[in-house]
Amino acid sequence: MTTSSDHAIRSALTSALQGQAKRVGEQAPSVRGADWRLATVTAVGAGTVTADGLVWRCLSSYVSPTVGDVAVVSQSSSGNLIALNRLATSATPLYTPIYRYKAANLDRTTSTLSDDPDLTVQLDANAVYEVEMHLHYAATDAVRFRTDWTAPSGASGNRSALGPDQGQILSGTSSGGAGRFGVHNFSTVCIYGTRDSNTSQCVAIEEATVTTTTAGTCALQWAQATTSATFTRLAAGSFMRVTRIG
Repeated sequence: MTTSSDHAIRSALTSALQGQAKRVGEQAPSVRGADWRLATVTAVGAGTVTADGLVWRCLSSYVSPTVGDVAVVSQSSSGNLIALNRLATSATPLYTPIYRYKAANLDRTTSTLSDDPDLTVQLDANAVYEVEMHLHYAATDAVRFRTDWTAPSGASGNRSALGPDQGQILSGTSSGGAGRFGVHNFSTVCIYGTRDSNTSQCVAIEEATVTTTTAGTCALQWAQATTSATFTRLAAGSFMRVTRIG
């Protein structure tokens, strides 16, 4: 004779077996088949990440995985585990250049350095960026062209400066002459030579790998070397390219 307690026991046993079968099936590739899901990275190895208690092999495109990443992971029906990449966040995506450019000339008649209103961008905290400045400028030799950078507080790195050497006066028919090739701190002032004309342009290129600890502004600062009513110009076509690489 079957009693109500027997039914209760059988029901509990059935539920337990079904639950166990479901859990095993969820983890067994032969049962669940191939799929993908999101998982939070808890550890990083040599070419691998650990997430959901499993070790996933990273694709070559998943560069610099970090604990806390929300990663797209995939499991094949044969049990192979791969981590495709992290999800994008509100932060700057990796390897996608951001451009800032000057649509019009800007003229200044001061030796006080200040951020350019166009060549400026916000950098994320705890990130690595490649920052490039391509500058078309014009000034007379008496006042010249002077630069430095604004960088987020605590940022590390050095910036290179490539262009006509200070004191160099290029003629209207020659673009050659002595150059400068220094590598400096972000706040080191660089002074460039000119073509002795505030309308005939020269080019300077500055770049740096910037490693941040806090978020903040990265911008070109520029001014005249000597204050003069004869303006110094940063010309239309100058641009800034910023790429997060880590």
